[in-house]
Amino acid sequence: MEVKRVRTLLRVSSRQQLHEDDIPLQREETRSYIARHQDWVFDKEYLEKAVSAYKNGVEDREVLMQIKEDAENKEFDILLTYMTDRIGRREEYIFYINALYEAGIEVWTVKDGKIKNDEHTDSLITFIRFWQNEEESRKLGKRVKDALIREVENGNFIGGKAPYGYRLVEIAEKDSHKRNRHKMEIIEEQAEVVRKIYDLYIHQGYGYEKIAKELNRSGIPAVSAGKWKNGTVCSILKNPIYMGYYSIHRRERGKNFKRLDRKEWILSKEQVKDIVIVSQADWEKAQEIRESRKSHLEERKNHSLALYEQQYSAPFNPRGRLSLLGIAYCGYCGKRLKSAGYNNHWTTKDGTEKVSCIGRYGCQKKCAERSYYSQDFLESVVFEVVEDYLENLKEVDIAKELDEMKRQKMSSVDKEQKRISKKIDKTVKDIKTFEDALPEALRGESGIPIDRLTRLIDEKEKELTELRQDRVRLQKQIEQTNITYDEFSKFIDIAPNWKQVFKESDIPTKRMLLASLIERIDVKDEDISIKFRIRIEDFLKDSSDKKILDTIGSETIPYILCLK
Repeated sequence: MEVKRVRTLLRVSSRQQLHEDDIPLQREETRSYIARHQDWVFDKEYLEKAVSAYKNGVEDREVLMQIKEDAENKEFDILLTYMTDRIGRREEYIFYINALYEAGIEVWTVKDGKIKNDEHTDSLITFIRFWQNEEESRKLGKRVKDALIREVENGNFIGGKAPYGYRLVEIAEKDSHKRNRHKMEIIEEQAEVVRKIYDLYIHQGYGYEKIAKELNRSGIPAVSAGKWKNGTVCSILKNPIYMGYYSIHRRERGKNFKRLDRKEWILSKEQVKDIVIVSQADWEKAQEIRESRKSHLEERKNHSLALYEQQYSAPFNPRGRLSLLGIAYCGYCGKRLKSAGYNNHWTTKDGTEKVSCIGRYGCQKKCAERSYYSQDFLESVVFEVVEDYLENLKEVDIAKELDEMKRQKMSSVDKEQKRISKKIDKTVKDIKTFEDALPEALRGESGIPIDRLTRLIDEKEKELTELRQDRVRLQKQIEQTNITYDEFSKFIDIAPNWKQVFKESDIPTKRMLLASLIERIDVKDEDISIKFRIRIEDFLKDSSDKKILDTIGSETIPYILCLK
């Protein structure tokens, strides 16, 4: 009698399903099942603790990949698990089962016996099993979520860590896994800190940062090792637990973590008196202040943006004393130049202490060739070149030419956009056609093998992803084209009065004006290259017009003007 080596797979989806960090019930069932087969011998156990077979694909589960590798190395003969859903809860797991059979491994479950793979109908039955597992996972997730909502609405603690101000204490009541439940208990020393945070925020007008600084200055221990931070203060001010209400559905998980509006939160139906640290009135007042400040900041931001767009656009923060920040780069390393100014201190003969600010641009990497550039020197050179550039615009009628250039550019982009859209539509239809053919392929009724069909779907999905990326890139190109031409159009109006406009502008406005006109400035020791957003030569139609460029410099090349 040939003895077959059997390996078992035990899995639970969450920590709550573990019993003392183990899975004894599944182990007992699988070992008992092995004992009922005289030609079977237990060889090894694979264990997955708190691993979801619904949220994770095959390649995300290290244990499954190890099983497949061991199967290909002929280390065992049978894989046994309690049910098919221990292997997976998604349709894709059928291909994993097929891979094991191709490696010569039989797959068995305690509940359903051998998962057959001999006939085409066997593949269909297996496919349906995993489809049912996936559907059951969805239903289970919905039931769990509904159960948690009911617990919260009834004023019960549903698990997790205790927020600052509380500790967890066991109570006699058991949960569904026969483990003691917990409740929260106030830590009075920390509760006083919470009340102080609310008082500073509501009654003294402190913001998150100022509150954090005050707590650190007072030497109050932070929530965790280290110092109080803005985010911690914000979290305490937003959490309804402090007014005695448990909550759920305050954030939405997915590809991107999303905080939900408090209108969407689910709270306890009644206040839990034992956990109240601040009054409901104070908590609500804190929310009003928080939301009002947030709204005010957004209004200011939108208002500033609107004014900014009416004027000129700049891809950087316009604060500071230097006019070229954001567009000036080190010509050696390519990094943006930063503010590297310093103060000069001196004392006059009469004993008066004075200070002067010396403006300076500095390389972030402190390149050996040259690290610092004087503000007066660098800006005077750039302003002179820009002045010459705009003086020459007076000699060229660019309004109609600019519109025509933009029209031609957008026409070309529009054609490419339509071409990509057609390819996307066709690829989507191809994928649907292949997917519709899957059931027939699984039953063996299609002329296309199932592995070939899945490869075709993968190829088309990859092609679709690339096409969509091309569409996004094209949209960005459209947006950049609009920005470039629209910004330059604004300069047509101010070009005749450039000197006066620029001279009367403050530093932020100068930076915005320059950023609208110049894409970048590369600075070296004795070499400054300025890349304008629009080339003057694009508007010059004949050789006589090109004489205008002579006044700018003999070393002018497309987009770049070099001074040496």
